[in-house]
Amino acid sequence: MKNNNAEKPPMKKFDLKTIKRIFNYMKANHKWMLILVLVCIILNTAANIASSLFLETLVDNYITPLIGVENPVYTELIKAVGIMASFYLVGVITIFVYTRVMVNISQSTLKTIRDEMFSKMQRLPIKYFDTNSHGDIMSHYTNDTDTLEQMIAQSMPQLIASVITIVGVFIAMLITNIYLTLVVIVSLFIMLSITKQIAGKSGKYFIGQQKAIGKVNGYIEEMINGQKVVKVFCHEDKAKEEFDKINDELFNAMNQAHKFANILMPILVALGNVQYALVAIARRNLSIKWDR
Repeated sequence: MKNNNAEKPPMKKFDLKTIKRIFNYMKANHKWMLILVLVCIILNTAANIASSLFLETLVDNYITPLIGVENPVYTELIKAVGIMASFYLVGVITIFVYTRVMVNISQSTLKTIRDEMFSKMQRLPIKYFDTNSHGDIMSHYTNDTDTLEQMIAQSMPQLIASVITIVGVFIAMLITNIYLTLVVIVSLFIMLSITKQIAGKSGKYFIGQQKAIGKVNGYIEEMINGQKVVKVFCHEDKAKEEFDKINDELFNAMNQAHKFANILMPILVALGNVQYALVAIARRNLSIKWDR
């Protein structure tokens, strides 16, 4: 049974203070590890950009001249392929290193956060436990910390890598051709606008999902502890009806959150293909030559 009247979760803005607090937790015990991660991300991004730029040189200067030659000499081509392979090798090694390091950092950070949460819980007044369900409190230690672990170990490195990649690629594009770069910028502006709208809706429902998970866990925990009382007073149907209600809220929040999250990538892929077409049309119509 789907609850169409389920209350929509409120929209929250991106909280930089929370990100800063998380970063302070990470920096407290892992300052040098974070520096290593940053260096690896920079090297990985540089290797990816260099390999992309060197690909044209490989084809034009080392592969194309050998086409149709009766007795081709592959010495220079092998050297060029070795250079290309070295770029990819650096990328593989750096991404392996910073991924492993971030797992260590994230687990250690979450351990510290859980320790502080438990210490804070011991100091809370009895009123807090009377006004908050035990399952909701437990959800902070389980579901919320699992989500935080994914954010620290995966999302933060990807965000940093994406920012560095954007800067590096933009510089490479300006060096390659400034006119086509302008076409790409306009296309990216449209893509970012659409992404902001979809990601905003998805984030709103992901927040509601975490709250709904806490409510479901809290209600289940209360029903299990009070199952004897429920049986004695024949409250089974009423308990089932209440559970269906909060379970529908969780379904609605999760369904909406993943719906918007899953349609984002196909839309971006389609817009990326449109961008390629626009760049090709602009290059042909404006008769732009690539300057190297």
